Amino acid sequence: MATIKIKFRPSSVSGKEGTLFFQVTHNRVSRTVYTDYHVKSSEWDKNISFIKITGNSDRQSQLQTMAYCLKWHTRQFKAIIAEKEVAQTDYSADDIIAEYRHLPPCQTWFCFIRDMAEKKTKIGRHGTAKTYRDALNSFARFRDGNDIAIDALDNEQMVMYEAWLKGNGLKRNSSSCYLRTLRTLYRKAADMKLTTDKHIFSHVFTGFAKTAKRAIPLRSVRTISRMALTEGSPLAFARDLFMLSLYLQGMSFVDMAYLKKSDIRNRQLQYTRKKTRQTLAIGWEPSMQDIVDKYAHLTENSPYLLPIITKTDGTERRQYEKMEHNVNRNLKKIGYMAGLHIPLTTYVARHTWACTMRDMGYDLSIVSSGLGHEDLKTTQIYLSTIDTAAVTKANRKMIGLISRSEERRVGKECRSRWS
Repeated sequence: MATIKIKFRPSSVSGKEGTLFFQVTHNRVSRTVYTDYHVKSSEWDKNISFIKITGNSDRQSQLQTMAYCLKWHTRQFKAIIAEKEVAQTDYSADDIIAEYRHLPPCQTWFCFIRDMAEKKTKIGRHGTAKTYRDALNSFARFRDGNDIAIDALDNEQMVMYEAWLKGNGLKRNSSSCYLRTLRTLYRKAADMKLTTDKHIFSHVFTGFAKTAKRAIPLRSVRTISRMALTEGSPLAFARDLFMLSLYLQGMSFVDMAYLKKSDIRNRQLQYTRKKTRQTLAIGWEPSMQDIVDKYAHLTENSPYLLPIITKTDGTERRQYEKMEHNVNRNLKKIGYMAGLHIPLTTYVARHTWACTMRDMGYDLSIVSSGLGHEDLKTTQIYLSTIDTAAVTKANRKMIGLISRSEERRVGKECRSRWS
């Protein structure tokens, strides 16, 4: 039966790192496979033919990662040998090495996530790429910048990471978001045979905790819409985008940013959600056009409907992210001026639209269709049968409640639910 050993070849230069390599032996024939791992003579244990974890904390972390990668490589060699022994066919050391070279490389966790984020960027999934990078940055801070082999990740590491997130003031849902992202990436790595799925997220929370209500009552929306804000000011612009998001069935900021003038045809706005790639249609109402008209002078030479993305030079994402940050900062000021007890953000418009539709008595399928939800199993079966006109009619009625006194007629019950 073939054997596999890890060997160390010291450098001919004193004090310089030597090279680690594998020696594959079968039928008295030995072959060598060099690695990209290098250690000093003082970091090599001759007695056990393996790396000695020594030095400062940074070096120890590097050596630990090398050690895990070497163990991973060793397992791959042994698996190849075992498979050939079971098959009971003639094979040579060269055959073993040939199969080994077709295996995916042993990637470290940080490098793997960067690769996955880069792949998402190349296919235009910039939001997912950012989510991956954010999760990596968080986990890297937890690890003090020290990378780790994918196969070295375990339950204890994730439990400690969750505790670290909590210790840094993150709420349960924020912590869960990072952990869910890492879990997705870990499963991708397992699918790619870079590790075996050891269910390392089984002892941490990756669900959705109940959060405080983010919607506001229509009386507060009306107060915000009627505020005497200086025309053309950052506060007025933030208020107008909030109102437009609400009128557009709780449209997310990123989707508003990418709206184009050509998306409006025959009194209907049709767009594709960035998050789900689902195409939605919204009845185009005068109140929506009024807001767009306010800023038409800023978009005269732009294909975009709103002055959020002003340059088409490859920095579109950076532009809308910066604008979203500024708008949310100003919305918080507006919320304080309106006496709200929760921070006002563009996301509040989405919740408010959904809750208002519900409180007006509309079916959950109408709400789900208007929001463009794809992941609600209980409503998904209705999405293909809901007439766009039904959602448009419901949305028009909601807009009427904001601009007129119709709320009194539609319901004391609706108001009482917000008290």
